[in-house]
Amino acid sequence: MLFKDKGSKNGLYIGTAAGLVLFALLGFFPSAMVGGYVGIKLAELIVGAPAVGILPRIFATLSMIGAVIFTGLVFVLGGPIAGWIVGTRFELKAEESRP
Repeated sequence: MLFKDKGSKNGLYIGTAAGLVLFALLGFFPSAMVGGYVGIKLAELIVGAPAVGILPRIFATLSMIGAVIFTGLVFVLGGPIAGWIVGTRFELKAEESRP
């Protein structure tokens, strides 16, 4: 079984909560800004320097959504993995210290 004791399961839950909070505070806005910038530059490369119209807006929107989704996946998957590792380490330390 993947979870031996409560330590790894609690670490997973704490890591999930921390990942969601960090994404909300540090990940959402910067990833949307970077994604929009990349979309605008991509539209300039494809359409031309005066990027006006619906196609540049579509590029910017899709790149913003993609950047936010990718950053969200990194935070939401990275937090639980880190929490599970820390919880498992504490669990192993507790087993070693038992007589």
